[in-house]
Amino acid sequence: MSTTLERSITQQLELPGTKVFRQMFDNTCQAIEQLDGKAKFIEQPWTRNNGTWVGGENSGDSIYIDRALDNGNVFEKIGVNYVAIKGELPPGMTFQNSGALATGEADKTHGDKGTPYFATGTSFVIHPHNPMVPIAHVNYRYFQLGHSKQPNYWWFGGGADLTPAYLFEEDAVHFHKIHKDVCDKHDASYYPRFKKWCDEYFHVSHRGESRGVGGIFFDHLNNRPVEELLGFVTDCTEAFALAYLPLVERRKDMNFTEENKHWQRIVRGRYVEFILTSDRGARFGIASGMVNHQSVFNCMPPAASWAYDDQPTLGSQEAILREVLRTPREWV
Repeated sequence: MSTTLERSITQQLELPGTKVFRQMFDNTCQAIEQLDGKAKFIEQPWTRNNGTWVGGENSGDSIYIDRALDNGNVFEKIGVNYVAIKGELPPGMTFQNSGALATGEADKTHGDKGTPYFATGTSFVIHPHNPMVPIAHVNYRYFQLGHSKQPNYWWFGGGADLTPAYLFEEDAVHFHKIHKDVCDKHDASYYPRFKKWCDEYFHVSHRGESRGVGGIFFDHLNNRPVEELLGFVTDCTEAFALAYLPLVERRKDMNFTEENKHWQRIVRGRYVEFILTSDRGARFGIASGMVNHQSVFNCMPPAASWAYDDQPTLGSQEAILREVLRTPREWV
């Protein structure tokens, strides 16, 4: 998409979070490419044609961009997305019946006609080559229902979390400490609330396990002025690279075996299971038409494995990780 066209669309969508999330999208991609040293992101813009996402230049009411990085020196696959879109929820759709995180206030806004909305945000799912480097996920977003200048209901949501195949406790401590520091800067109650929320949300219920060692997660955050909450979310977007990329630098050149790689694929399988069975955000996005299916597939790992009985050997590194996933810890 041309810079001129994107600038024109962005000016039309001058709403909370638009510039912040775009800055995270570009800056984090740049930092990842520099760290990898080989691979570059490819970019695919999308536009809506009669309610269906098709490849092509972004339209006047939306910016929707996927980026993908494959088979780099450090990263095996990364899926990235940035959106700033206006549209209408399908008539009669509520957050409750879509499977999304619901609130009474949000559900009061629907009716027999489509409900206008604005949504903007960015997300990253990062799958490294080396099994000693954890998978990372981050997503921050702003959403509002109603007309752009006087919304009926608005909120911020998102978070960042870590999914290791091999547990290095100092890595989990570092990741959590960075996010705790950001939370504490704004409200001392944020980190314990959002850490607990993360543990509960990223839970693979049919396995009785957390997806990883957590981080922070929040949704429907709107209990303070929008400018104040945007400041908090802005700091969160800037914290992710500080929390995650040093872990990549620390682990990317460690030795590993084919057995380690197989276990990484087992862990990735759990990641897929969560997306397919438990990810209410993806479910709502697809049901509402806000999310392109290709964006969900772009976040899937490049290879995953399942075994009938994948219980690790007692006392092994894999078993230690599995026990932590069954009983979430306090890391800081």
